[in-house]
Amino acid sequence: MTIELPHEVEDPTKKFLEDFRWPPSDHTLEGNANQLNLHHRIPEPGLTAEENSIRFLESFWPTKPATSHLLVLSPQVELSPLYFQYLKYFILEYKYSTQRTSEKHLMGISLELPSTYLNDTTAFSPPRKTSKSSSDSDSAISFLWQAPNSNAILYFGDMWTELHSLLGHSLTSLHKLGTPTTLNSKEVSTTYPAWLEDILKLVRTRGYYFLYSTLADQAALATIHNELYKPPEEFSMNEADSAPHASPDFTADSAHHLSLQHAEKPLASKSLLSLLPTDGILPALTDMPLLSWDGNATTKIELDEAASKYSQVFRREIGGCSTSDKHKTKAEGSADDLFCLDNAD
Repeated sequence: MTIELPHEVEDPTKKFLEDFRWPPSDHTLEGNANQLNLHHRIPEPGLTAEENSIRFLESFWPTKPATSHLLVLSPQVELSPLYFQYLKYFILEYKYSTQRTSEKHLMGISLELPSTYLNDTTAFSPPRKTSKSSSDSDSAISFLWQAPNSNAILYFGDMWTELHSLLGHSLTSLHKLGTPTTLNSKEVSTTYPAWLEDILKLVRTRGYYFLYSTLADQAALATIHNELYKPPEEFSMNEADSAPHASPDFTADSAHHLSLQHAEKPLASKSLLSLLPTDGILPALTDMPLLSWDGNATTKIELDEAASKYSQVFRREIGGCSTSDKHKTKAEGSADDLFCLDNAD
């Protein structure tokens, strides 16, 4: 566990961390007594969105991408005691089971169900289970959505290494080729950290998506405490100046954060199986509703077509590829195939 501390840390937090151990004593393994890392931030006024993205993304690198994953939690999130069981249950089913070995597009599993789209100006309503029976109207349902998350989500290690590759090449491209023409618009609200924009580019290029779930009884695996919200450092000074190319529809007004107006749901405390459909028998990914990054219902074929079109523009504007450049073979954990910068002057 890594805890990112701000420059100013309250005394109660300091006292708590002095005796805090991870894993808990009943889970501690011999020779692996403490896996807690504290990162204490040194203030750097005026950091750009690019610099903040780099600082955050390089804070983690999976030792073994196939099995080392990243759980991202914002300071305002509170987790249900069931979160670990939920993640382990879903990871085993959707990442490691023999039935899922052909699935290459699942990038992570969210613990939060967002109340808005990425623009933070429009309320989000998750897909509902279609049933004629009124007793099933509130049934739990899992769905796939291309929208990344920064409050409470697990990112798979192999996808994280690919994100590193994409960002590294993109920064080189920015200095070699300059600002792209059509892929320069900001699609994620400044309510959220800048690195979500990089993940969204990867998601749209590859046709990736994330697993989201709604639980029975309106219970939640993670609740977001609105009163603890602080805007991202890169956007806290002046949102307008920090996002000069943002479309008005996708830029949050700092005085009207729609995502901070939601009612906080109670945390799940019952048996996990009782909160999942059909006694915990998980549906196949192919049977789940699929949403594009902007929240529109779509199909796998349509998603692949959209990714193909987006990647063509990406390879040209950011990757520095021309029509004569041959497509490289995609390697796991790498975005090298999207770039032809060695050929750029």
